Amino acid sequence: MEGILGIVDLDRHRPVQEEEIRRMAVFLDGGVGRSPALFVKDAFGLGIKRYCHNPRVQKSRVGVNDQGSIYAVLHGEIYNCDALKKALPGKTAPDEDSDVDLLVRLYEKHGEALAESINGLFSAALWDLRNRKLLLLNDRFGLAHQVYWMRRGCRFSFATSLRSLMTLPDFVREIDHEALNLFLKYSYIPSPRTIFKGVEKLSPGEMIVFSQEGVRRNRHQGFPIPEDKVGDEQWAAGTYSDLLERSIAARMESDRDVGVFLSGGLDTSTNVALAARVSDRRIKTFTIGFDDPAFDERPAAEIVARHFNTEHFEYVITGREIDDLPALVWNMEEPYFELGLFLTYLGLKSAKEEVDVVIGGDGADQLFGTGGFAKTLPTTLRYLLDRMHLRGLSQSVTRAMRGDLFYNRDNVLFKTRLLLCRVNDLNDWFFYGYDARELSDLYRDETLSRVPKIIDNRLRLPAPGYDEMYDFVLVNQDLLHYANENVMVKSGRMANFLGMTIRESFLDKEVVDFLLSLERRLKRKGSITDLLRGTSQAKYLHRVAVAKLLPSEIMNKPKQGGFVPLRVFMSDPSLRKRIYDHLLNSTLMKSLFRMDYLKSLFDAYEKAEARPAYWYNYYSSKVNRIMFLLVFDLWHRQFVENDALTAPAPRLKDYL
Repeated sequence: MEGILGIVDLDRHRPVQEEEIRRMAVFLDGGVGRSPALFVKDAFGLGIKRYCHNPRVQKSRVGVNDQGSIYAVLHGEIYNCDALKKALPGKTAPDEDSDVDLLVRLYEKHGEALAESINGLFSAALWDLRNRKLLLLNDRFGLAHQVYWMRRGCRFSFATSLRSLMTLPDFVREIDHEALNLFLKYSYIPSPRTIFKGVEKLSPGEMIVFSQEGVRRNRHQGFPIPEDKVGDEQWAAGTYSDLLERSIAARMESDRDVGVFLSGGLDTSTNVALAARVSDRRIKTFTIGFDDPAFDERPAAEIVARHFNTEHFEYVITGREIDDLPALVWNMEEPYFELGLFLTYLGLKSAKEEVDVVIGGDGADQLFGTGGFAKTLPTTLRYLLDRMHLRGLSQSVTRAMRGDLFYNRDNVLFKTRLLLCRVNDLNDWFFYGYDARELSDLYRDETLSRVPKIIDNRLRLPAPGYDEMYDFVLVNQDLLHYANENVMVKSGRMANFLGMTIRESFLDKEVVDFLLSLERRLKRKGSITDLLRGTSQAKYLHRVAVAKLLPSEIMNKPKQGGFVPLRVFMSDPSLRKRIYDHLLNSTLMKSLFRMDYLKSLFDAYEKAEARPAYWYNYYSSKVNRIMFLLVFDLWHRQFVENDALTAPAPRLKDYL
């Protein structure tokens, strides 16, 4: 495991003890590479361990300036390290090639504005001894790792591992039920909340400053949409292509082979094409497949692999991989279960024997505003209903959809209810979990069922046009919510679990800023009528830019993957029965939830399993509701009932 950690105590009579830092660093020890580097001095202690795939730049150590007044630790990667060094006067001490020392120099020159010019995926901490303040910050995607922190009086502690904080004597294992409900709704817990009261997560693009004045929060990086949009299609396509190629070239730098995930879709196929162009090595590509041809993208991936002469590897998911669930829960550290979890985990695991670094294609969908399974239909309907002052009526209709026909039937009414929920409330946009009604029915004590809002429904747009609404939803749902809090966290944690590094080509600072500057028609081309009919063209500029780069079969291929069909894991009736029996006999489940509701949930899935599917997302929603409960039960056993510092249960069958 890699990561950073630290303690700062502003009480001069209570120095930080070396043993405290050593206990916290237990989870950075072992595995790949050397032991963690630790530094303890009076009021503060820091720790770091990194996988340094580019030793010329990366160092796994605590950085310090010549005067011994500024200390830093860095987790993740800075891709424009050389350019930043050239812009700074003098030499880095003690090693001019170290990115962690560069961080110190950036702070010396720019102060709290140090991160504005950094192009990378990183988390970092700096202790300013002279001014007695701690800076804790990460990039705007937060992929390098979530950073957990807590304040107890004059003492501030942080770590990229929640288990590190749990070693401290002032850590309290009290569950935040509103955070739990966020998990039961979304499949993950968005920052700044965590599953434990009194502990927070650093939000992507956020800086925490801790000093004698207390804790000050600042969002130092976001996703601003410029007023002057780029509309020249030909120029935009050329610029985008150049920026993406530069991004790939920067991410190919390593002292070992770098692999590329290849799903067979547009995004990963583009990564392969550009990697083959910028590298003088034969590219290694990795694909995950299924026996069900409706979800299997191996044929498309094989076309790309042959076209670019890659060394190609495949792994086929059978369903038996569900046995690894306890280990995944232990490494996610908070309740989490998302459709792509096993896809990311097994992709990295299959690549581990061949490479240490993999380039992924995450984030492209969100940067172009794809909007999940309903595409942009909810945004378009909301825009039209608001213009006609009919959204109040839509909300009334949705509230009336309360019976079994709307909740437990695989039909058009279930599909319509989900769509209208997304239209009425931006917080319901990705909805495979429990809604407010279901949570109220689930809990024994209805007062525990509240779900906090994480997106402001009041659209404060600079203009009332559809394109402004499209960009607002793209930023607040697709990027800030789904990509940052879910996709990026999953990828970073699974890579760290397996001792690997994942680099995302589309999350380059220059690529992201450029895509945000595009007119809506270059992101998704089509009129409002086209958007309603589902005939608009997603990721339009990307298609234009790579049209001559990829095989025609890939250009014409509909979007297919990005998740694991969960029925693969639940196809065995005996496994389902063991899961049902376990949850119905769980002390935790009995203490919080109604057993009659759980039985009805299990019965509804069994009835659905016995029939052909009308809409596959109906089955996904039912499986997810069961898996969320199982994951919470697993997590609670590991992190609350037992010692979270010990190894997790090796297999699900042992747990059940």
